[in-house]
Amino acid sequence: NFQAMQQEQGQQQRSGQRVYIIRHGDRMDRGIDAESKKWQSGNEGNEDTPISYIGRKQAIQNAELVLSEIDVKNSVLISSPWLRCMQTGRPFALKSKLKYRLDPAFGEGAEFCTHAAPGHESDEDFKGLVDRSYAPLLGNSAPRTDMKNVLSAMEETLGFVDGRSIIIFSHADPCIYLAAALSKTDSSKINCAGACSMWTLQKMNKTDESYKILRNGRIDQLSVYGETRPWHHNPACVKMHRDLDWPPPPPPPPTTKKKKKK
Repeated sequence: NFQAMQQEQGQQQRSGQRVYIIRHGDRMDRGIDAESKKWQSGNEGNEDTPISYIGRKQAIQNAELVLSEIDVKNSVLISSPWLRCMQTGRPFALKSKLKYRLDPAFGEGAEFCTHAAPGHESDEDFKGLVDRSYAPLLGNSAPRTDMKNVLSAMEETLGFVDGRSIIIFSHADPCIYLAAALSKTDSSKINCAGACSMWTLQKMNKTDESYKILRNGRIDQLSVYGETRPWHHNPACVKMHRDLDWPPPPPPPPTTKKKKKK
């Protein structure tokens, strides 16, 4: 079961290098609650959407899971500079005390994005949480859609450190393509990216050619799913997931044993 899988993965966390890739939480521009509707009414065409109240809950749940598996003192936090990714990473940043390394290489739309990266590092919510000395992996170069030049830059800049975890908050396509590049897997084998989907990959030794996929876009660590539909650049992958009647039902509530009457 999922709990047993978590325990098994947690026991392995001190060996090798792990990469956690997490898509942002449920988007406010897709939300149907009152808060989301209010934001939508004054932000038509604003692509730098916040996450919804559901996304905020998802972010907390993902942070708790990742923190239960990593050695915080041997970890790195990287995020797209777009608001929804930074907000999704905020509970993790606050609890881990790790500072964001904001990097447009993991931004929305990768190489075909025509928008300048937003400047949220100065927002009150992220005050003191951003590493302002960090230099982006690709400098002024654009990431390729397949993220292979980003992977090369990661390997050159970050290298391999046994026991280390690299936590990345990004968007649907970069998540899928980076997971494919790390594992040297065709992107059609990478599961759709739902809100707060998580990929966990691990390389045991520096000489290993690729990372092993431990989680492939898992969402069963979440108790709520929201209105953000799963995304994949391969329409067949999206159809396969939507044929499963997306979103899936939430996990059942924990059972409590009734006390016997004396």
